[in-house]
Amino acid sequence: METLLELQGISKIYPGVTALNNVDFTLRSGEVHALLGVNGAGKSTLVKIICGAQPPDSGTIKLQHNLLQINNTADAMRNGIVVVYQERTLIPHFTIAENIMLGLEPGRGQLINRRKLNERADQLLKRLGVELDLNKEVIQLGAGQQQLVDIVRALRTEPKVMVLDEPTAALSQAETKHLFDLLRQFKKQGIGIIFVSHRLDEVFEISDSMTILRDGHVVSSGPISEYTPARVTQDIVGRSVAKLETTPTLNIGAVLLETQNLSSAEFQGVNLKINSGEVVGLAGMVGAGRTELLETLVGFRRATSGKILLEGKPTQITSPENAIRHGIVLVPDKRIEKGLLNRMNVLENLTVASLKRYSGRLGWLQQKKMQEAATKAMDRLRIMPPSLNTPVQSLSGGNKQKVVFGKWLASSDDVRGLIFMFDEPTEGVDVGARADMWVIIRNLAAQGAAVLITSSDLDELMAISDRLYVMRRGQIINEGLKQEFTHDSILQQMMGG
Repeated sequence: METLLELQGISKIYPGVTALNNVDFTLRSGEVHALLGVNGAGKSTLVKIICGAQPPDSGTIKLQHNLLQINNTADAMRNGIVVVYQERTLIPHFTIAENIMLGLEPGRGQLINRRKLNERADQLLKRLGVELDLNKEVIQLGAGQQQLVDIVRALRTEPKVMVLDEPTAALSQAETKHLFDLLRQFKKQGIGIIFVSHRLDEVFEISDSMTILRDGHVVSSGPISEYTPARVTQDIVGRSVAKLETTPTLNIGAVLLETQNLSSAEFQGVNLKINSGEVVGLAGMVGAGRTELLETLVGFRRATSGKILLEGKPTQITSPENAIRHGIVLVPDKRIEKGLLNRMNVLENLTVASLKRYSGRLGWLQQKKMQEAATKAMDRLRIMPPSLNTPVQSLSGGNKQKVVFGKWLASSDDVRGLIFMFDEPTEGVDVGARADMWVIIRNLAAQGAAVLITSSDLDELMAISDRLYVMRRGQIINEGLKQEFTHDSILQQMMGG
């Protein structure tokens, strides 16, 4: 295959940290090239340099053997380099057609030709074999459909290079399969694809080659045939990652949370129980009602009927604040919208859920105690910002997720009797931190907490759970011990097979 994009000697230094150090990277036409590494390894910085969002401090970029000067994202797009970010960049209340053609609207002056706009958007959708209502607002779409709209928008300029940053993080398995079918189409058209992911099974399924970064350096690079999952994990984290012991928990205690025929607009008649000392997994396709159920249990949404019982007593959960007072916390799926204070720094985000712990006699916050608790949480999760004062919005996607996770770890030393809920807890998190977070979740249960976890990754649910519930179309359709399920049987039930 012909060399399409070539980076040589790329370096980038920020105050207090070397993000990239003399990095070489080669992408060929018609290939999927996986870019791997832990959060903070330099992946996001390299992507920003390729798409023009950040300039390199040194090094050269060549496109089809021609030296390229990329000053901004517009330069990159004019040269056929586009990026689809992990966090959606769509405008929620614009229509699908308006989002696809944003910035390239046909018309004169400020007058937009709506007929032509819809026609051009429809042509792009048909290229991908996608059927969507062009007049529907993006906010009405599921995660998978929003991902497709983002990809369609990237294709409007006939790209040569496409960068996909954690493209499957919020997708179901069916949606991931559809995406991979599209990527194979793009390969046949000669498009070079940079695939940033933490999911090794997907990397081995779709990639032709890979490059692994660690601490801003290239650790290894080559065709996929030269790698095994064990070697990749070793290269990524620089150490062997211990497997999680998955024997059933032996200290399961009393029921802490129970629902009886709980219903809302998104789910119906849900009956589940979570005991202290156990991790309960909730499986289901995207759109099955998993997230809506968790958000109802913490008062973010209202149930229309049914009961929530805490330690056997019917309880009204009226708001997230009320849920926290009852000992229920949720680590949400959409960290930017629901889990972070984006205008604050890492220290403030890690301690915001536990400010009462750090209040002095006159209400003054004890900064030293806050810093100690935040540093401890950072160490446990291997969060890698330059300092506690780093703005949280400047972190990589995986480190943002770890901060959301870490603020609840910093909120209490005694977790007995607390109820922790995790929605896609390791989405966008590297393999080393993923295993660490699994162990931390298991330890919460071992210390007497009750844990409810929902994930699109069935391997994760099978590894971490004691019991499983399966949801489909807003209903619980099966429940049992983990040993009673297989990966295939869960998938079959989720899909209605």
